[in-house]
Amino acid sequence: MDKVIPVFDIKIGDLEKKFIKHCLEKSAIGQGHYVREFEEKFSNYVNCKYGVTTTSGTTALHLALKTLDIGDGDEVLVSSSTNMACAFSISHCNAKPVPIDVHKDTWQMNTDLIEKKINKKTKAIMVVHLFGQTVDMDPVLALAKKYDLKVIEDCAESHGVEYKGKKVGSIGDIGTFSFYVNKTITCGEGGMITTNSEKLAKKAKSLKNLCYGEDKRFMHTDIGFQFRLPNISAAMGLAQLSQIDSILQIKKKIDERYKKNLNGINGLNIPKVNVYTNKYIMWVFNLFVDENFGVNRNELCDQLRIKKIETREAFVPINMQKVFKKKFGYKDNECPNANYIMNNGFYIPCGNTITNDQIDYVSEQIIKIKK
Repeated sequence: MDKVIPVFDIKIGDLEKKFIKHCLEKSAIGQGHYVREFEEKFSNYVNCKYGVTTTSGTTALHLALKTLDIGDGDEVLVSSSTNMACAFSISHCNAKPVPIDVHKDTWQMNTDLIEKKINKKTKAIMVVHLFGQTVDMDPVLALAKKYDLKVIEDCAESHGVEYKGKKVGSIGDIGTFSFYVNKTITCGEGGMITTNSEKLAKKAKSLKNLCYGEDKRFMHTDIGFQFRLPNISAAMGLAQLSQIDSILQIKKKIDERYKKNLNGINGLNIPKVNVYTNKYIMWVFNLFVDENFGVNRNELCDQLRIKKIETREAFVPINMQKVFKKKFGYKDNECPNANYIMNNGFYIPCGNTITNDQIDYVSEQIIKIKK
């Protein structure tokens, strides 16, 4: 290959350009009808009554937690293997993220481990639907009901994914989504809260917009945030959303071609799709190697880089983050499966613009490196 194959790239089409141009022509780049329409249509897409846009997936998580009154001294149970936006948003609320280990074969939160971590300080469970799969929600909801806990769904990597026929983001008290540039649909930067609660939606909208007073605007009702998504960003998100079915078809074809090429390679493991994810949608194509592959993950990724193939290592879990180990005293062995994935997991190029020839080239190089 003459050029580097990026780990992710995205196609920006005529509709996105049309909507953005319209914003520029009308000088409607701050707030406007694209924000409202994006909120309405995206929340409808995930079968929720309400949508509240934010500046990012991270601020969506932070806003969700504050909307649910998570605060000083509270604890929130969360998958250890995740983007640190989850743990950071909890910490920003002066609460403690409590890491829960994952299943090694699917990378999803092991719900069997949740109950023993619940105590009087526990206020919520933050499930993270990683890499286009879902956490097993039935036991999560049962525990939430038993112990009067709130449920937050982090759906940053699972737009359109379904758990037993229900769209993620519509199952817990609040769902959060990211529209970062590498997500299934993008605003460049952006996020959204989804909920079926009018009360929570109203509170989130106020909090994200500085809690302006209803009668006297500048007599603020609470300590709020400036998490407003610009109209111009929402315009891009709305254009992307209108094409989501075709985007998902592209992702499906990429996933199927990689699996056809890489299934059955000894020592190279494609995470299993769990039985309750009845609609799986690949976010990125993730893998992990074991001792049978012959070279470790770092060596493999180094050699792929020489062949002009970008990769990304798996997340460093919450329990292994130095800032949290110092603050909360986490032990290295708290989440052994998350640690295993950290050391052995990675993902390979899978952006919307990747060609079949590039997929085949990446696959061939991985197989050649195996010993």
